[in-house]
Amino acid sequence: MSFSETNDALEAYLGDRYSEDDWVEPRRLLFSGDADNAESLKNLRVIRKMYIPDSPAKSSVGIPASRAVGRLPKSKVHKSRRLSKAAYKFILHEAEEDDEDEEEEEEEEVGEVGLSVQSPKATRLPGPSAKQRLAATFDDMATRFEQNPQNSSQGRQDPTIENRMYLLNVQRTTADYIAAHLRKKEFPVTVSAWVASQLYVVADSPKTIAESLPTSLCLAVKDYIRITQEEHEAVERSQFEFPIPAWVRIKKDKYRGDLAQVFENLPNGAVAVLIVARDFPYPMPRGSRALVERSRLPKNKTVDDLLHDDQVVGWKYKGECYYKGLLLKTFPRDRLEIVASPHVDDIRMHLDSEWNKPFLKKTLVAFSKQFLRAGDCARVVEGSLRGELGTVISTDHALGIIVLESAFDGHLKETEVRLQDIDRIFRVGDAVRVIAGSYLGLEGNIVQMSGDIFHVCQSVTNEHVEVSKYYLDLRPLNHTLNSHLPAQQFFEPLESDSIQIGDYIEVLEGEHMGRRGVVNWFAKGDTCLWFRDILTADSTEPDDTLGSILVPAGIVQRTDLRKTLQFTKDKGYDVRPGDVVTVARGLEHGAKGVVQSVDFPNARLTLLCEGDYSIITVPITFVIKVRNAELDSFKKDIGQEVFIIGGHQKGFRVMLYSLGLETCTVAVHGQQRTTIKLYDVVNKYGKRLNGAMLEGPELISFCDMRKKSYLAPPCRSITPPPEKAPSSSLASNIGPIPSSSSGWSTWSGSSGGLDVTQDSSSSVNPISSTHQAWTIDQLDIQDNNDARAEQLKDSGPLPWLREFSSVFLKYHAMLKVSPIFDASLSKRFVSTTCPDPFCGENGPAPEDCVAAFCTSNSAGAAIKHYHIPAIYLSPAPPRKKNQECIILNGPHRGLVRHLASCSIKSSDVKINITPTVTVTLRFDQICLLEPTR
Repeated sequence: MSFSETNDALEAYLGDRYSEDDWVEPRRLLFSGDADNAESLKNLRVIRKMYIPDSPAKSSVGIPASRAVGRLPKSKVHKSRRLSKAAYKFILHEAEEDDEDEEEEEEEEVGEVGLSVQSPKATRLPGPSAKQRLAATFDDMATRFEQNPQNSSQGRQDPTIENRMYLLNVQRTTADYIAAHLRKKEFPVTVSAWVASQLYVVADSPKTIAESLPTSLCLAVKDYIRITQEEHEAVERSQFEFPIPAWVRIKKDKYRGDLAQVFENLPNGAVAVLIVARDFPYPMPRGSRALVERSRLPKNKTVDDLLHDDQVVGWKYKGECYYKGLLLKTFPRDRLEIVASPHVDDIRMHLDSEWNKPFLKKTLVAFSKQFLRAGDCARVVEGSLRGELGTVISTDHALGIIVLESAFDGHLKETEVRLQDIDRIFRVGDAVRVIAGSYLGLEGNIVQMSGDIFHVCQSVTNEHVEVSKYYLDLRPLNHTLNSHLPAQQFFEPLESDSIQIGDYIEVLEGEHMGRRGVVNWFAKGDTCLWFRDILTADSTEPDDTLGSILVPAGIVQRTDLRKTLQFTKDKGYDVRPGDVVTVARGLEHGAKGVVQSVDFPNARLTLLCEGDYSIITVPITFVIKVRNAELDSFKKDIGQEVFIIGGHQKGFRVMLYSLGLETCTVAVHGQQRTTIKLYDVVNKYGKRLNGAMLEGPELISFCDMRKKSYLAPPCRSITPPPEKAPSSSLASNIGPIPSSSSGWSTWSGSSGGLDVTQDSSSSVNPISSTHQAWTIDQLDIQDNNDARAEQLKDSGPLPWLREFSSVFLKYHAMLKVSPIFDASLSKRFVSTTCPDPFCGENGPAPEDCVAAFCTSNSAGAAIKHYHIPAIYLSPAPPRKKNQECIILNGPHRGLVRHLASCSIKSSDVKINITPTVTVTLRFDQICLLEPTR
């Protein structure tokens, strides 16, 4: 019998006369056996004898009660007949009346002289007395106790008794620990969805729960409240099961913030999910995130294959199951939250595993449709309107519908269509932007479509890349040429108080009331927005790992207004070309770069972004100034040659004499000085004197113009060695000596050495066995050919310097020099010139040479410029992390990234291509870069 059953039996038997405090001692002795039923029964009998003595009929003497009483003094009779006061609380009042009657009759008999042989005349009610009924109850409880071997104090429940649910109010800081401990003891536990410090536990009694907890956690439980059956059912209904498959985010523990696929719903509120492992069954660098590889596990019987439809889909090793490299792990349901549409960069490993391809494809499609906006083209692919083509008028992602405008019988009609029933339309020539993957942020135009893979031509470098169509967003690239206006112009600012991407907001109503975060997405014309929850009302620290939340735009307000550029009466918009700014609001949120031009009438500016060097146009009020243009940096160009790229003197190389706010003074060599706008003058690095950097076609044209401004060096030829007249004895042995005109047909100078051609008349007499130093034989010709072939084979950095020429407009490539060229440079790095690696201070470099410079070894450390043949150059390796390098080989070739780590001992580096993709490369696969100053 359990603890709760004992209380119920006593309460049912005694009714209103039951007092729980009076039964403390019997209950304590009843459950004092600690799983020893015999000991508990013995204690029960002791307490029975203590309060209920044996009846006279069961005495060992076997004489009538009246005789036994007659032999005793009156005082003894009263003492034996009257029970102790402590026993009265176990006896019904109806038994007291019978006892009084019996005592009166017995007193009369004792008062008579002598012994009486007559039987006592006791009046009894029909049926058993109250004491007999109570004794029978104890006997029945003891019998049931012997027949039931289970002990409730051990945390085990009687399966025949309906389990009850108790509400535990605990200290909030210990709620997770108590829930985890009770789950280990196989108690069904539900964490309250309304109050974080409340737990719902199913058990037979509070005592069972308390004894299952250690002392430290037991003291943290404030009280145990038994809830009604209706409340019990309501709590169970609130614990819905996750759909399979679905995306969930882990909210706590080591995997906090990670995304996983729901694999199976388990009993007692547990969920099995597939997640990217953090702990590996083989050695891996700390913090690695990768799929578990079958090839790295032992090839023996310790690894078991997991089959599905007669195909191997995973393996089991050391008790852990792996499906396509994903770890199968179990979490409580309350530690998971549903993610409707995750960002594809957050599930990169899941996509690589290819587990459940249909579900992954559905996720990619849903992600792409989040960027569908008014004006985009779409086609209906499901339903009665299948094949209908139209233009998106509005979207409602919360309801999952869009309004599509299409032509029907020559008239335009608007139709509501489910979002899942349409497909985005792309066309060759569309301007797009990559919104996910390794090419994130790249902008260009579609040049070819092959299924789900599109070929995109990058706008800046004209490089072709292959990108999934689900990673693209239609983006019109409107390039406008704005006239250059003075920095100080005053126009009334444009009013723009709408919420933009990147704004800090707070939710004022609804289920997410009080949440604060940053707007992730808010399409023009939409009524709802997505924001990332980074600070909730009950937390003190931001959490970037929480997912995006969809709320109506009408119930949020902007908070923590950023200090963006604003219009003032005294300065207007305090921005000019050359200033470094970062975009704080809008679609270009997070972009950083240098201002190229400012359109003051429309309050917009053009920005050259860092990293991908894309050109974007944003409102002035959306940016924050990082630093002003470094106009003083151009003072070092005074007295140096600069180039005019605009006006009637375009193309001239001139001398710079002075700088002003808007103009500068220059002079063509041998002519008078003149004044020209800063915008039309460029220094040797391709930077306008107003601070703006040339980009794209303008920079390429400048490099060509700069090369043409130098005079080509005159052609030179190498003087042939003097002919040595042979002695008379030698002449008699080898015959007549050929003339010089026939012996040396051609001499030409080249960076590779001598280029000679031998006439047939200059061949050595075959009968001669003596080698002549001044005579070119067949062996010399072969050596020369081998040297030229080797030169063509090893052309050094020329191929990638030309291929990635756009990168070297902003960076110096660091190169090592062979001691064959100059031993003094062999232990140092040289830098290529900018913006053209093939044109430096000494003019254009000869063919197959590179223009480079380095500090001199002489006093003063002056800069020395060289033209170095490419065959003597090789990429310089990095020396520490965080240095910038360009990738020369592999699928990411041409990308410029900072080093995550650098190991000189193993001659390799690790580079973060994206936040989730890291590659390891050798030193010969990268080249060290240095930004231009």
